[in-house]
Amino acid sequence: MKSIKFKYLIALTFVVTLGNSCTKDFEEINKNPNAIDITKEYPDKLLANAIEGIADQVFDVWLGHEIGSCWVQHMAKVQYTDEDRYVPRNDVINSVWNWLYAGPGMETQRLYEMGEHLGNQNYQGVALVLKSYIFSVLTDLYGDIPYKEAFKIDSILMPKFDQQEFVYIDLINKLKYANSILLEDGTPIEGDILFNGDINKWRRFANSLRLRLLMRMSYQSEYHDFIREEINSMISDAASNPLISKNSENAALIFLGSYPNNHPLNETYKTRDDHRVSKTLIDAMYNPNNHDHPDWRIVVYAETPEAGGYWIGLPNGLTSAKAAAYLGNGITRTSKLGEYFRRADAPGMFISRAEVCFLLAEASYRGLLTVGTETVQDYYEMGIKESYNQFASEIVSKVPDYYSDFIGISTTVDDFYNDYMANGGAWDATKALEKIYTQKWIAMFDQGLQAWFEWRRTGYPQLTPAEDGLNNGRIPQRLRYPSDEYSRNGKKLTEAITRQGEDDLNTRVWWDVADN
Repeated sequence: MKSIKFKYLIALTFVVTLGNSCTKDFEEINKNPNAIDITKEYPDKLLANAIEGIADQVFDVWLGHEIGSCWVQHMAKVQYTDEDRYVPRNDVINSVWNWLYAGPGMETQRLYEMGEHLGNQNYQGVALVLKSYIFSVLTDLYGDIPYKEAFKIDSILMPKFDQQEFVYIDLINKLKYANSILLEDGTPIEGDILFNGDINKWRRFANSLRLRLLMRMSYQSEYHDFIREEINSMISDAASNPLISKNSENAALIFLGSYPNNHPLNETYKTRDDHRVSKTLIDAMYNPNNHDHPDWRIVVYAETPEAGGYWIGLPNGLTSAKAAAYLGNGITRTSKLGEYFRRADAPGMFISRAEVCFLLAEASYRGLLTVGTETVQDYYEMGIKESYNQFASEIVSKVPDYYSDFIGISTTVDDFYNDYMANGGAWDATKALEKIYTQKWIAMFDQGLQAWFEWRRTGYPQLTPAEDGLNNGRIPQRLRYPSDEYSRNGKKLTEAITRQGEDDLNTRVWWDVADN
């Protein structure tokens, strides 16, 4: 992966400065100096920049780590605990919205247009996949969003907000279309820092993202026939609609080993030490009373405390004083994020094989997948197995650090997987959805936003709100709209709020009907 900090500054608002002369051509005066010229052939730079721009935002410490991971109780804050207590910073909310629209959002739009100009359908298809991913994050964060009119900046400066229901259906159709125009024997693409130009993997990303969105809206019962038809068609004709089928096909950006192209958390942890693994997650993975049979992924997810002992999590949403004093000294007596996730070249996971398996397990259990030979239990067990395989080398190498005298586990990840399945992970048909959803929550560690979105949809695992939370005893269900948008597009925003509900952390988005 080469250096890719090639940033296009595309403003959401425009200032037109008129010179003293009145003789200039008005067409020339009103040209946007920051506009991207699609006749210039640099799609490789646009593509590389868009991929990293998305990853930088969704895996950033503020959004992905402190909002997503803390609110879904994968991580907790031991200092400066406002976000963990459900007080997101206003500047973060503004920057998320502004950056996703004006940065990679605009870049993917221009990449699509450039693909049209060059007659390269693969650039068009890739652009649609990335833009669909961006819009899925935006709508899942906020609900109704500018969508159809979002990038018509030459004619519409105050775009209307589309209802999430419309956005979802259109994204699913766009991803289906992207799969159809991505041609493995077509014109090659460059600048692909995600899949190195492998169009088959882009098709798998498109269809796996489509599956995610179909299942996320699946508690809207009026769409069951549509969802069932879409999912069954993918499974029935896997050659035409390939899904991510193994970990080597995961949509994961492998960051470089040094700034400015290192993983955002790697840069953060160079100067900060205010995050700990949540007690909720540690308790789900490690039981001191069954010490020799943890969920072995814990050796990758978390470090043991500086003060000694095995894994100890920090409760979510304590005040800074309480967190610092937890167990005498919360900073030294609780577990830090695992070294694997703090590396400069740690992966930024957009969607994994494990998640696909759990989605198929749920679809099969709920009657939304009715073809194929795999059972619900098959998909469930494959989901856990693929999650273990995702961290295979790390598990095998790290277990001896903690269990050097452990008898009964050999040096293969299969043995660790089998041990876990015999001691906590086993399928239980009487608790089918709880088992599927909880295992997906564990497998999606370090994918804070998506894990939080899924928890909002499913209600599992059953989480206890932050002890000192400032949201009336509730875990947030969305982000508030950015304050910038009130001044920039207030009328259209007000229409959306009137339709959707009060602009606060507890108003549920269209697909969110879970009892949590």
